Amino acid sequence: MKKRLLPLLLSSMCVPILLPIMSLTAQAQTTETNIASHSSFKNNLDEIQQDFYRSLRFEDWTQAGLAEIEIKKVLESIHSNSKLRDAENLNLPTFWTYEFSHAADLLQQQAQQLKDPEAAAKAYMKASTMYLIASYPNLKRPNELLALDNAVNNYVKSLQLAGDNVTLVHLPLADGTTVPGILHLPAQGSNLPAVIWSGGVDKTLIEHHTSVLKLNAEGYAVLTFDMPGAGLDYKHSLTVGALDSSHQAAFRYLENNTNIDNNRIGVLGSSGSGPALLEFALKQPKLKAIVARCSLVDGPLTNAKLLNFIPTMSVDALIARLGGDPGDKVYYAKNAANYSLATRGYFDGKARINTPLLAINTHKDPVAMPADVKKTAALSSQGEAVFFGKAGHCPDSQAASDYVINFLTKNI
Repeated sequence: MKKRLLPLLLSSMCVPILLPIMSLTAQAQTTETNIASHSSFKNNLDEIQQDFYRSLRFEDWTQAGLAEIEIKKVLESIHSNSKLRDAENLNLPTFWTYEFSHAADLLQQQAQQLKDPEAAAKAYMKASTMYLIASYPNLKRPNELLALDNAVNNYVKSLQLAGDNVTLVHLPLADGTTVPGILHLPAQGSNLPAVIWSGGVDKTLIEHHTSVLKLNAEGYAVLTFDMPGAGLDYKHSLTVGALDSSHQAAFRYLENNTNIDNNRIGVLGSSGSGPALLEFALKQPKLKAIVARCSLVDGPLTNAKLLNFIPTMSVDALIARLGGDPGDKVYYAKNAANYSLATRGYFDGKARINTPLLAINTHKDPVAMPADVKKTAALSSQGEAVFFGKAGHCPDSQAASDYVINFLTKNI
């Protein structure tokens, strides 16, 4: 673990301690426009969301082991000189990454003192989640990267203590670099079917564990990794002409793994990973199933007005994944349309593949409106567009989750 963290520690030593890491747009944003954009993304917001640039994902974080009161206790310590309490992120007390990292350090120390494996596993998962929050939304700055590295290490430690078969792996790319991933295997079995799983612009490779458990229980291996430019894959970015490079690397890894049935591999991608996911899906004929979950395929890529309905945090993260600086909307305006499936000529109504393809979302999402979801499904002769929930970014109900898992297990 210490060897893996050394490069990040060294890099952080070379950066001035007063490094601001949030965009100017975030600092200037009013609480009114902030809460309006967050409301477009998620229902039932906590009342304190109006004061925060970051989306407060209490439901996700509590499912991962923390109590809401533990998170809010740290939030009470966060204040900046901007209208939004976390618009700046200096490497000092009262700022987001510093405060959550400090809380995570204490949880990790507690976990290290526990002798009972079950209790230690739970404690390490709590530490992992606190470090994850500290790293959020992963805009490639040293303090965030260090926190994310700690989050991943504690996640793997937790699951291994719990008896899960998980391994941190590295997926080779053509240029000699690698993409970090985590291979989750079921408790037993061989010649396993497998699912390649990636999140969006601000969801990392350790935030899919609930779905991973469901697939592991059905006898499926799951390989999670971050989309280019996100999470641990911060050294890369989404690049036109090589959009599917990480997915192809993941497929090759599974195809050459003697424990995997290389004739039974499927893929799921969410949100901002859409351009990479669909490029991969259209180019990889060996796939048995494809799930495009709330996938970005056009929408705000060609209609910048839709960015007004997306939280600034997510906009900043998207720009960073496309290779720009967070908040640089001039860069975005010049480049975003190149990633659109419409711009690249895919949305002409013609089915290009025969692989079963599920395009799934809510009925109203500024990232992927129903028309985009239906066009995505039409890329396959066996495509289906399904909607759960009236509005919000990504369908997060139990029914939607079950539908996705059933689709994958039915077709792979």
